[in-house]
Amino acid sequence: MKVTILGTSGGYVRCGGANTSLLIENASDKVVIDMGAGVLSNLERVCSLDSINNIVLTHSHSDHYSDALVSVYGRLISKQLKRDVTDLSFYGPKDSFLCEKLSLENVTNYNEINQNTVLKIGSLSLTFYKTIHLVECYAVKCECGGKSIFYTSDTSYSEDLIKVAKNCDLLLVECSILKKFGSGNRIGHMNTEECSTFIKCVNSKITRLVHLPCYGSLEEIEKECGFNVAKDLEVIEL
Repeated sequence: MKVTILGTSGGYVRCGGANTSLLIENASDKVVIDMGAGVLSNLERVCSLDSINNIVLTHSHSDHYSDALVSVYGRLISKQLKRDVTDLSFYGPKDSFLCEKLSLENVTNYNEINQNTVLKIGSLSLTFYKTIHLVECYAVKCECGGKSIFYTSDTSYSEDLIKVAKNCDLLLVECSILKKFGSGNRIGHMNTEECSTFIKCVNSKITRLVHLPCYGSLEEIEKECGFNVAKDLEVIEL
């Protein structure tokens, strides 16, 4: 599998950046997970939206779906130009707003996910785990060929998530606030200290910090957490 980090920012995007998102590929099988502000622009640096048929949205906060709204028009234009594209499928939690805005007849469709969903995209198998957040939100595990990727999406510190992420090959873990601002539990996120404990318990082979705060230096975040932040358009091969 190949993972391209399409964005690393949390709720407010750092200058020149994009909200947290990842593109997972295995041969011709592709899926984008989360599509907030700036993600489409970075995606087009890697591959055309026309080559993407499946997009997973972990929850209904705009930093995880705003560019998905724009992608509907991208697919509509491609259909109007009679390009060789299929309907674009979105997957996300039950949400009337997302279902309405991301469903366009013969262009796009919206499909609900929950903790029992197993999503097969060619050789990729995706499973979903409820996080501790302010709205219904799902962490995502993607498995292929004996390798596994675990993306926490937005969550407070969770022993349940540690259990299902344990010993994964790649952990993409949210790190939303610095320790000096207190625990992230009150807002459904992790601070640097909580994130560090989570990572050590998971014991992944490779770890990157995502959903980063818009303030402070990346070096400060890495120093407090003890692990490396992800970089926009960073590629990780498994």
